[in-house]
Amino acid sequence: MIAFLFALAVISPFAGVLVLGRLAVHLVVTVRRRSAADLLGPFTFLLAALLALCAVGSVYIWGLSYGVYVLDPDEVCGYALYGEREKTVVWESSFPLSVHCADHPGDPGGRQLIPGWVNPAVMAAAATAAACALAAPLAPLLRRRVLKEPTTAPSDS
Repeated sequence: MIAFLFALAVISPFAGVLVLGRLAVHLVVTVRRRSAADLLGPFTFLLAALLALCAVGSVYIWGLSYGVYVLDPDEVCGYALYGEREKTVVWESSFPLSVHCADHPGDPGGRQLIPGWVNPAVMAAAATAAACALAAPLAPLLRRRVLKEPTTAPSDS
């Protein structure tokens, strides 16, 4: 699991730029053609899901490498910040991403090294990726509903 997360985190920023470019080209071409059917097609949803998955990896790697965490966490926790005592206990979690420096486990005065926005952003991007991936097979149904031709009344001729 850790190897998958690491590979996703390393590849995703580069893949995300490529996917974002491809999605932008797809949207521009679709809008210029004035083809709403293509805009609501499964390819658009799959590109959006792939882009959201790349965002998951990018945010995860950002949180993992944020600030001083690149260094050894034990070393980082040894530094006293703003007049506090040195923290000695470090506990880490890969998912949700977490690194704590504290005097003892559960210490309310502990310090979190990972920014607070990282885990909610990862979960939101993962939910978006799942929703777009699940919507892709339903795209033809959605397209028919949205682009329903107006019904005309039969003439009395």
